[in-house]
Amino acid sequence: MTTELRAAAQHLIEVLAQENDALTRSDFAAAVALSAAKEAALLDLTNQQPVAGGPSPAVRASLIALGQRLSGLAAENQSLLERAIMVQTRIVQIIARAAAPPPARAEYGNHRGKAASQRVGAMALSTRA
Repeated sequence: MTTELRAAAQHLIEVLAQENDALTRSDFAAAVALSAAKEAALLDLTNQQPVAGGPSPAVRASLIALGQRLSGLAAENQSLLERAIMVQTRIVQIIARAAAPPPARAEYGNHRGKAASQRVGAMALSTRA
């Protein structure tokens, strides 16, 4: 069973390394394409059963090293995914602003179809009782 656990952990490490590389290059399409492989590798790893009596000290050390490598890649993956989400959010905001209709132009008075003058002179109001 330890061999299967080691293989499952190594496979997840490889997939995370590929995804992190894609995210570092801002190749979001490649990163998204790896999501199914990442989910399958993670499921395979979580389905591994512990060995009765535990692994030998040499195997335990090897598994600890794999776990540390996996932990480091997972932390890097989280950081890169957060950055990717931030970048994508900015892009969506830029597109939304560009696609928004221009503000409505209020025109007062009857200009008989002519555009109002851009320059408006001062006007004073006075009331006397």
